[in-house]
Amino acid sequence: MSTIDNREFQAHAEQIERMVQRVSELTATDARDTALELLQSIMDLHGAVLSRVVEVLNPTEAGRVSLTKLGSDPLICGMLVLYGIHPVSLEGRVRAAIENAAPQLRRYSGSAEFVSVSDSVVRVKLQSSGHGCGSSSEMLKNAIEQAILEAAPDVIEVVVEGIPTPVANGFVPLNLIQPAMKEEKNYEESAA
Repeated sequence: MSTIDNREFQAHAEQIERMVQRVSELTATDARDTALELLQSIMDLHGAVLSRVVEVLNPTEAGRVSLTKLGSDPLICGMLVLYGIHPVSLEGRVRAAIENAAPQLRRYSGSAEFVSVSDSVVRVKLQSSGHGCGSSSEMLKNAIEQAILEAAPDVIEVVVEGIPTPVANGFVPLNLIQPAMKEEKNYEESAA
């Protein structure tokens, strides 16, 4: 099997998900149950093998270094997370992602600070010296989100604090402008 990149891995995962859905919809109960049992058996075997690899590597310093390196690879990270055996905690992976993204964020005149992680929702505070430029703020936000999601595919949401929502060139939509109410004078009454 050749090496695949993260995009290809995601495509394979989506194809598997579609196939499982198709199997789940089979009307032949025996065929559906057999196919789902086969899939579960394969998943259980892969999970047991990966768990054993983590067990074998973990006791030694060199093994822990190898596990950390393996866990930082986006493809392997996803598999370790899928089986619940990633050697680095969710918070640890998020903090490392923020640290690793720092040079890229500095290029956009920004920085990120870890705030919290709870129920797979990560909060990050971004600071920008981009002088309110909406595009640099958006680039900062996208860069930190991408870095976090690659390191921690089990994150459900990244909440970014500190970056104001840009207003496009000070433009105010016409429907938000209300004309000033002028007091109408009734000239007929004043002429009388």
